Amino acid sequence: MQMIGDWWSGLARRYQLIVGGVLVVVVGIGLVGWLITSRAAPAPLPAAVPPAQAQTSHPASHSVVGVSAASQVSSHDTRVFVDVQGAVAHPGLYEFSAGMRVADAVKSAGGLTAKADRQQVNLASRLTDQQQLAIPMKGEKPVDVGGKESAATKTSQSGGGASAKSGGPASVINLNTATVTDLQQLTGIGEKKAQKIVDYRTAHGSFQTVKDLTQVPGFGEKTVANLQDQLTT
Repeated sequence: MQMIGDWWSGLARRYQLIVGGVLVVVVGIGLVGWLITSRAAPAPLPAAVPPAQAQTSHPASHSVVGVSAASQVSSHDTRVFVDVQGAVAHPGLYEFSAGMRVADAVKSAGGLTAKADRQQVNLASRLTDQQQLAIPMKGEKPVDVGGKESAATKTSQSGGGASAKSGGPASVINLNTATVTDLQQLTGIGEKKAQKIVDYRTAHGSFQTVKDLTQVPGFGEKTVANLQDQLTT
């Protein structure tokens, strides 16, 4: 330090001012740099939309597509729901495919019980949507549900005795439960026309009224009018 002091004292006044000014500038620059580097870095801003939220719109769009697809499937629904009651092991509501028979319904319900009157059950009859299939017990009369004959009864009961008819069926035939054989008992109806009725019923569901028969190919209003008294739904 003594050497620095002697050196400083030996400088002329003008050089002392120059050296002092340079030292002040260097110190000032160093101080400014220190202040800049010591300032805390700003915290990073959060993302505008978190990744999890950015994808929330996709499930909604899929659900809309799912609803649309479900509505298209329901418009072509060919399922048949039948309420199986009476002398079966497990009565209840069962779902079937179009064209299935009473035998399928009995099997799904666990089969006939020992008290069932098998002679009154036509296992070959087709099932129809919203049908209540009542299996009668021995000594019990066939169940009449809502004015409609049960599909479990024998075809001879729904169609009337063929040997007893004179110019027409002895009793009214149900369009929604009759078989091809039953329908051939109608006046002027052969096997082909009877099959058309059954095929239409399978594809489009039960007839709501007898007049709906005009929607079957080959059945005009005049033909249906002639059969009006021989049919029911």
